[in-house]
Amino acid sequence: MKILVIGATGTIGKAVYDSLIKEGEEVYGAHRNSTDYPVDITDSLSIENLFKKLPKLNAVINAVGTATWKPFSELKEEDYYVGIKSKLMGQVNLVHVAQNYISDNGSITLTTGILAEHYEPNAVGLSLVNGAIQSFVMAASNELQRRIKLNVVAPGAIIGDFPKDKKFADHFPIPIEEVIKLYKESIHKSDTGQVLKKY
Repeated sequence: MKILVIGATGTIGKAVYDSLIKEGEEVYGAHRNSTDYPVDITDSLSIENLFKKLPKLNAVINAVGTATWKPFSELKEEDYYVGIKSKLMGQVNLVHVAQNYISDNGSITLTTGILAEHYEPNAVGLSLVNGAIQSFVMAASNELQRRIKLNVVAPGAIIGDFPKDKKFADHFPIPIEEVIKLYKESIHKSDTGQVLKKY
């Protein structure tokens, strides 16, 4: 398979990229500072330019997107727009572009996380966009053409990024290997509109 991983230098993206490479897949790693495949998901033109450089893909995985971490009492309108522009609309626009470049029966996988369903202090802005993305996937997956699948992976905190004996959003962190399995499941399974959770 020809697979694009956006965010191939991050904790999740790099792990997924490396694992797929080891399995013999033809994997392309993109990130903001890449010399070969640079991309800024907040810019639709940047996303379009990325796909124009690549062969026809079978699968796209996005593992990037940010939002503002602040107490609710300190959040201003512009703070919300950080996550809306990046993690929410960045991924929405990725789907709009990617659908035109991937093969029939292809797969697009987005990323949210535990905060769509569970509370963590200072994370209201991220919870907002995570929940919105999951609703978007549920709806948009019904309207993609050519049997293209659209799913989302929602992991908890990752061991290594977070102390394994400390809870995040009332759950202990999980091994990165468990998260990698979810992305592979999204690529290979036939279902669409799924939220694949592990926390």
